[in-house]
Amino acid sequence: MDDATLAALIRAAGLDETARAYPDDVRDAVATVLRQRAGLPRTSDPTLEPTPAHRAPVAQEAGR
Repeated sequence: MDDATLAALIRAAGLDETARAYPDDVRDAVATVLRQRAGLPRTSDPTLEPTPAHRAPVAQEAGR
Protein backbone atom coordinates (compact mmCIF):
# COMPACT_ATOMS: atom_id res chain seq x y z
CA MET A 1 0.00 0.00 0.00
CA ASP A 2 1.37 3.40 -0.90
CA ASP A 3 1.93 6.07 1.73
CA ALA A 4 -0.84 8.37 0.44
CA THR A 5 -3.47 5.63 0.77
CA LEU A 6 -2.19 4.68 4.21
CA ALA A 7 -2.30 8.32 5.33
CA ALA A 8 -5.87 8.68 4.05
CA LEU A 9 -6.96 5.57 5.96
CA ILE A 10 -5.26 6.81 9.12
CA ARG A 11 -7.02 10.19 8.88
CA ALA A 12 -10.39 8.57 8.13
CA ALA A 13 -10.05 6.30 11.17
CA GLY A 14 -8.96 9.15 13.43
CA LEU A 15 -5.64 7.47 14.23
CA ASP A 16 -3.31 10.41 13.58
CA GLU A 17 -1.80 10.48 17.08
CA THR A 18 -1.52 6.71 17.27
CA ALA A 19 0.20 6.56 13.87
CA ARG A 20 2.72 9.17 14.99
CA ALA A 21 3.45 7.28 18.21
CA TYR A 22 3.41 3.75 16.74
CA PRO A 23 3.88 3.94 12.96
CA ASP A 24 5.07 0.35 12.54
CA ASP A 25 2.15 -1.03 14.55
CA VAL A 26 -0.39 0.91 12.50
CA ARG A 27 1.23 -0.24 9.25
CA ASP A 28 1.16 -3.86 10.48
CA ALA A 29 -2.49 -3.55 11.52
CA VAL A 30 -3.47 -2.25 8.08
CA ALA A 31 -1.55 -5.07 6.41
CA THR A 32 -3.38 -7.59 8.61
CA VAL A 33 -6.76 -6.15 7.68
CA LEU A 34 -5.90 -6.26 3.98
CA ARG A 35 -4.80 -9.91 4.24
CA GLN A 36 -7.99 -10.84 6.09
CA ARG A 37 -10.15 -8.94 3.62
CA ALA A 38 -8.47 -10.66 0.67
CA GLY A 39 -9.43 -14.03 2.12
CA LEU A 40 -13.15 -13.25 2.23
CA PRO A 41 -15.25 -14.80 -0.50
CA ARG A 42 -16.72 -12.36 -3.00
CA THR A 43 -19.90 -12.87 -4.95
CA SER A 44 -22.01 -10.78 -7.27
CA ASP A 45 -25.08 -12.90 -6.47
CA PRO A 46 -26.98 -11.28 -3.56
CA THR A 47 -28.77 -14.54 -2.76
CA LEU A 48 -25.45 -16.03 -1.68
CA GLU A 49 -24.81 -13.32 0.91
CA PRO A 50 -25.10 -14.49 4.55
CA THR A 51 -27.34 -11.54 5.46
CA PRO A 52 -29.76 -9.58 3.31
CA ALA A 53 -28.72 -6.23 1.92
CA HIS A 54 -29.59 -3.33 4.21
CA ARG A 55 -31.93 -0.63 3.01
CA ALA A 56 -32.61 2.79 4.42
CA PRO A 57 -35.98 2.92 6.18
CA VAL A 58 -38.77 4.50 4.17
CA ALA A 59 -40.78 7.19 5.91
CA GLN A 60 -44.47 6.37 6.04
CA GLU A 61 -47.26 8.89 5.93
CA ALA A 62 -49.15 9.58 9.14
CA GLY A 63 -52.36 7.63 9.56
CA ARG A 64 -51.25 4.48 7.78
